[in-house]
Amino acid sequence: MLLLLADQFIFISAWFYIGTVIATLALLAYGSAAVCSGFYCRVICSGSTSERIISLTFDDGPHETLTPAILDILNKYDVKSAFFCVGNRAAENPHLIMRMDKEGHIIGNHSGSHHFLFDLFSRKKIAEDLEENDKIIDRIINKKVSLFRPPYGVTNPAVAAAVRARGYTVIGWSLKSRDTVIKNENLLLERLGQKLKNGGIILFHDNMDVTARILDRFIQHAAERNFRFERLDHLLKINAYE
Repeated sequence: MLLLLADQFIFISAWFYIGTVIATLALLAYGSAAVCSGFYCRVICSGSTSERIISLTFDDGPHETLTPAILDILNKYDVKSAFFCVGNRAAENPHLIMRMDKEGHIIGNHSGSHHFLFDLFSRKKIAEDLEENDKIIDRIINKKVSLFRPPYGVTNPAVAAAVRARGYTVIGWSLKSRDTVIKNENLLLERLGQKLKNGGIILFHDNMDVTARILDRFIQHAAERNFRFERLDHLLKINAYE
């Protein structure tokens, strides 16, 4: 609108209009894809601490066989983590949701469907999807979820509106393990080891076989570097449930 107004008084090239549109679209795309930019809604991506503390989080589960293996490793080292669960998978594996809760882990909402087009849903449909997941988790452990992690780490105006309406605290990450694409155990461990920082929130997926294979060694490696693990809500000093 400002360009159109200015064009009434000075000549503005059509290329300038095109460049402005492209730059705007690029900015909006960046804001959608970069979850920690907080472009559309506030997102917490790390803890504020000078201590060597990190927090583990897992997305996309629960998985019938891999999640139990991961829980066994966490239990072995008494590491408490956050699991951002998908509603339809939680409904299929309620015993794993109960086990997470019983063993001291916290559970967050990672959508009801993790649909490939989730980010293109309307605000109403997104809110309904999230509400259904909340109900599933509440039925299993009798707790109302307060934490939400966007599927694919994508936010937009519709997601932000649904988040505000439901009052979630949105959680991102400071270190993405890339366990969905890196299948070489040593390469994955090396990448993680190089990027550990105080207050870090690490993103894993508990439906990835490589994660179950390297988790034991990763916990040992972090401990050897004097990092200790703290549950997400304790690191961030927030409430996991209403």
